[in-house]
Amino acid sequence: MTRRRWAAGALLALLPLVGCTAGEAGSEGSTPSATSSSSARNSTTAPATSNAPTPEDEAATAATVVVNEMLRVTDAAKKDPGARDWEPEIRQFSGDPAALLAVTAVRDYAALGLRQEGDTAVDLEVTDVDLTAPEGPTVRITGCYDSESTRVVRVETGEVVPPGTPPRYAWDITVTRYEAEPGAPWLVNELNPHTDRPC
Repeated sequence: MTRRRWAAGALLALLPLVGCTAGEAGSEGSTPSATSSSSARNSTTAPATSNAPTPEDEAATAATVVVNEMLRVTDAAKKDPGARDWEPEIRQFSGDPAALLAVTAVRDYAALGLRQEGDTAVDLEVTDVDLTAPEGPTVRITGCYDSESTRVVRVETGEVVPPGTPPRYAWDITVTRYEAEPGAPWLVNELNPHTDRPC
């Protein structure tokens, strides 16, 4: 399980949107070229072993990068929601429904006079890689979100808004490669919190 610290909304219980922005891995399309040795083997030569990552390993890495980028952008947006229109940046890393939920969450923060403080801590673990999924190569990730790592405050008063969630609970995240799009980006298209699943 990798430890990732980024900022995301702690208003998860108050808003039906997790502020799940989705991400595109910067190196998601780069696949190391396979190399093979054509040298003849004799009876004393042990077979060569390869440490090259498998396509599944590469997909898992790309998806994890995307989730972290999604959280990075969402965090920046929630820390200063009224600074600008965050939707174009959010959509660089997300596909719907996650993109729509994230954009709506940031706009709600701005409308309600809220902002986020702190950085979200979430442990990510890849649970499934399906490179032949009908919707495109798909990676599923489970996150253990630490809701105490951030807080939501009212801009005018500095009053802390109680999170109303358990200290740690599970996120289910789906990242899909959109092969029909330019650059075939990996995008987070689902980020579902489960406050009833402590972790």
